[in-house]
Amino acid sequence: MISLGLAGCGGASPGRGFQSPTPAGQTRALTDPSLLDDRSTIPDRIRLLDSDDPLVRLLAIETLTRMTGQTFGYDYASSRIERDQAVARWVEWYELERSSQAPADGIDSETP
Repeated sequence: MISLGLAGCGGASPGRGFQSPTPAGQTRALTDPSLLDDRSTIPDRIRLLDSDDPLVRLLAIETLTRMTGQTFGYDYASSRIERDQAVARWVEWYELERSSQAPADGIDSETP
């Protein structure tokens, strides 16, 4: 399983939402209308690309594609090896996105 080191981000309480131990709970989170445009849920959606449940994987990639315009070659029905490679590309993209949004050297450019 690919780890983003972001457990607990974007989800409700443990056992519910993105952190649910069940595919049904994860599916509800992935399709929750209030979260469909919430970019803070991207790490959770990337994590669910690694699900054992094909419906969870399908919904995760569909919502990620809708949010970002990217697929990085991910196909929910591909072999485990091909999915793992695509998930690694997603993780790399996310880490680059996250680092590019952080202020350089922790300095706020608007502070005199």
